[in-house]
Amino acid sequence: MPRLFLRAKESYHPKESINHIKPDRTGLQKGARMKQGLVLTPPGPATLAEWARLAEAHGFGAIWVTDSQSLYREVFTSLGVCLGQTSRIVCGPCVINPLTRHPAVAASAIATLSEAHGGRVVLGVGSGDSAVLNLGLRPAKVAEVREYMTALRGLLEEGEAEWRGHRCILTWFRRRVPLYLAAEGPRMLRLAGEVADGVIVGSGLVPEMVRDSRRLIEEGARAVGRDPGEIDLWWMAKVHVHPDGERAREEIRAGLAGSAHHVFNFTLEGKHVPAGMEEPILELRRRYVFSEHAMAQKETNAALVDELGLRDFLLDRFAIAGTPEECRARLGELEAMGIENIRLTAHVPDRPAFIRLWSEEVMGG
Repeated sequence: MPRLFLRAKESYHPKESINHIKPDRTGLQKGARMKQGLVLTPPGPATLAEWARLAEAHGFGAIWVTDSQSLYREVFTSLGVCLGQTSRIVCGPCVINPLTRHPAVAASAIATLSEAHGGRVVLGVGSGDSAVLNLGLRPAKVAEVREYMTALRGLLEEGEAEWRGHRCILTWFRRRVPLYLAAEGPRMLRLAGEVADGVIVGSGLVPEMVRDSRRLIEEGARAVGRDPGEIDLWWMAKVHVHPDGERAREEIRAGLAGSAHHVFNFTLEGKHVPAGMEEPILELRRRYVFSEHAMAQKETNAALVDELGLRDFLLDRFAIAGTPEECRARLGELEAMGIENIRLTAHVPDRPAFIRLWSEEVMGG
């Protein structure tokens, strides 16, 4: 069985995986350190190509493409569109999972994109959300995710791995592709510290969750003799900006519902849920409509946020939303918490308008 961290065939530093490429604008203001990556839920190829060009031209540091085969177009094909329309920005799926993609298939797909586009790729992995729930499956357990990460690493770097008791091979590629693990709960955050080059942290944007998430990742890293400072951290945020701040907060509700459904899965333990919020969160999870996951144009899940009295809590926990001035202030708060990289998910009616306004009046404001 291949070891998880093997000697790479090419020199590699995890924090260089995304941050080595310098975008035109690099944060809140000149000299700011915060990098901002954009999540795209893939529409038709022509529209996606336009969005990718805009993201690179407007200074985003990464493009993350959603993998949910029942709701959106195929992720690796869509990543090829994004990479083909850009020349500098790093791209990756956000995120694939162990249930719908055999590690040999996933490794071959990301290896092909890496070969074709000069290594401008990362591979995001998670336990599975709408991609598996819309198939009637349950998300992968922590042990399954660990095994999956081990298999991907072995295939990409050594050309072979074991997956569920069977040997699998990848004969034509020997290069390190950075593996990023999406993590929210304590066990997955520790695992990320043990096995991932980078972590997509989804536990929340409040000080206690930022503090606890860092601690858990560091614990995992130190347990296996790793330097936590070598792990590249990206924090998930649901975002929207509009001159009418209340409209921005209204239109982001479907995204907030999606965050709550996923982050508060399995258990609320260790997730800093305030007293009185437990039952509304559990009720949202019971009534959540998987087939409308994170769809801004659908009202069912968005309406649950207001009906259950969760809007203010979820905005504070997971979002950056409001006027440009409010969004800049919020980013300043996050930077003060030590957050360096933000993965922005904007389920908004007009994506090009969002990209331009965010870049010009929030990132560059």
